[in-house]
Amino acid sequence: MATNPVTDEFSAADREGDLEVSRGRFAEAARHFAHASGLQPGNPAALFKWARACFDDSRLDEAEALLERAAMIAPNHEAILRLQAQIHARRADWPALARTARGWASVNPRNPEAWRALAQAEIETGFLRQAIQSLRRSIDFGARDAASLAMFARLCLTAMEFEQVAAALDASEKAGPPSAGLLATRAALAMYSGRAADAEGYSRRAVALDPNDATAWSLLAQAARSRLPEAETASIALLAERTDLPLDSRIKVAFALAGCRDATGEASAFAEWTRANTLCGERSAAAGFGYDTAARTRQVDELIRLFPSVPAGKPGSERPRPVFIIGMPRSGTTLIESVIGAHPDVFACGERPTMRFVMQEFLPMARGQGKAAIPESVFARWREYYQSDLPAIGGAAVVTDKNPWNFDAVGLILRLFPEARIIHLRRNPVDTGFSIFRNEFSKFMGFAHRLEDIAHYYSEYTRLMAHWERVAGGRITTVHYEEFVRDFDTAGPALLAACGLDWRDSCREFWKSTRVINSMSALQVREPLSSGTSRSWRYAKELRPLAAALRQRGIDPETGNRLS
Repeated sequence: MATNPVTDEFSAADREGDLEVSRGRFAEAARHFAHASGLQPGNPAALFKWARACFDDSRLDEAEALLERAAMIAPNHEAILRLQAQIHARRADWPALARTARGWASVNPRNPEAWRALAQAEIETGFLRQAIQSLRRSIDFGARDAASLAMFARLCLTAMEFEQVAAALDASEKAGPPSAGLLATRAALAMYSGRAADAEGYSRRAVALDPNDATAWSLLAQAARSRLPEAETASIALLAERTDLPLDSRIKVAFALAGCRDATGEASAFAEWTRANTLCGERSAAAGFGYDTAARTRQVDELIRLFPSVPAGKPGSERPRPVFIIGMPRSGTTLIESVIGAHPDVFACGERPTMRFVMQEFLPMARGQGKAAIPESVFARWREYYQSDLPAIGGAAVVTDKNPWNFDAVGLILRLFPEARIIHLRRNPVDTGFSIFRNEFSKFMGFAHRLEDIAHYYSEYTRLMAHWERVAGGRITTVHYEEFVRDFDTAGPALLAACGLDWRDSCREFWKSTRVINSMSALQVREPLSSGTSRSWRYAKELRPLAAALRQRGIDPETGNRLS
């Protein structure tokens, strides 16, 4: 029987390509698949194999161009969409991944991989609530393996959906033997619940399974207050030198090592914090979140312009009444919420992300058409959205939201919630800045990685808060952290009164609470109040650039007041 020479040549090239792939020689495989595709230019499978080989050879631009050609021949083919998603993830192009994943999910709404890809994009862009929904769909449609369930538990923990965390962890263990990631998540939940010994135990089990698990080492250091045996500190130090680890892992172990050095009084601690923050800066810059001082100043200018005044508070019976606890990060908001949250009429909600999403909608609308042109129905929708996003609060009359970043939303908060109480925390700027510098912040907080940027951000925060205090009058109560801890017997009842609450003795013993606290201060607020001594004095020399930058920006480094 006669054969077709072109078909035979195509089959031979295709087989050679498959053979090279099996050998891990992707450049050679791509050459054979390119030849096969040239013989059959309309064959989408040949183009896909060529693109796959290019992807495996880290030639992402070439792979993407080939996939575009394949998609024109075979639109909405799931293999093409899957590889496109992988390319976007490899590049950390999260908006592109979200677009591709949504398209993939529309082609096959029951494909768990599509929803998982969408969840990854939403996690990386900060939309945790949406990510939970997407990952839940992935699990519902078949991804019920231990790794997926453990990932879901970690996501719920980050998003403060605590009631779902334990159930997801239990389901993950039933689906397979516990992994290092699962044990690390159990460690985090134990730590946020105030069970430091359990957190240490889970963390040690995790690193026994995977000595390279940076998250587990980080949690172990936090649970042990960085007082680890020499052998464990040495293991962290070795990991900190591993440049082959993912950037996120290198950051975690660098901060953990810095904490261990600090706990033993070693002079190298500040250098380790500097290294950790340098890596954080690289991560933020790569993701497009590097700190732009001019842009931040413009943002504050815009907020002041949008709110030359705020609506006067109106008597009402809003229930639950929100109490917003705001200020710089690491200024004591967790402590203040713990004291208020110990009142029997209060449900402490932690750092709610909801107002951040409302602000993302509000600013473009106000910028485009003016605040006055926004219909009342839109404000009502935002108000309802905030209230509907609260956890189950039982019969609580008051809820607290301690998201410190809400200091830029004061004008909108008072517009939405006339009955809201706002508690503003102010702490010594050098202590605040140092605490920011020695803790890991997400890639979205680009200001947190250089002392000079921290000073700039602090100065813009004080400028904005001075404006809010001018236009909102007595609707904001400013609490000075140092005075609060020094004279709690006076300051504690005054705080409760500012929230419209009577004093209860349970507020004095706030540290006995068993509620889950997802905060860097989760263990600190499990102990009786102590005025203590500022840690920044030990690093006075290293912190001189922070103090100098604050003065240059017109801020008193001791009080946070603006200098005349």
